[in-house]
Amino acid sequence: MAIKAGDLRHPVDLLKPVTTLGEHNRRNTSFVKQATVYAAKSDVSGREFFQAHAVNAEDIVTFTIRWRDDIDTTWRVKHGAETYGILEVNHLGYMRDYLRLKCRSVKGGGV
Repeated sequence: MAIKAGDLRHPVDLLKPVTTLGEHNRRNTSFVKQATVYAAKSDVSGREFFQAHAVNAEDIVTFTIRWRDDIDTTWRVKHGAETYGILEVNHLGYMRDYLRLKCRSVKGGGV
């Protein structure tokens, strides 16, 4: 896969979930920034669909970043004011040079 250094121009924060026990032993999940990396961003789809008489927008994007072995689908990606949940981690043939993260916009951010 040929990616030029100039393609990785979008700074993104990688957020890892941390679960703690709160009052009455309720689990609270928050997302803690693990790193800021540079990514190539491409839109996969931006579609609207009707569900229960409401219009919902679904924003799917792909971020390509340099290889990391600690990211999984429980993490989130924050780009600007938008937060994305990771749907799929593609290791691009296990060459250990880049990862492609297919992500969906998370309403409310949850960060």
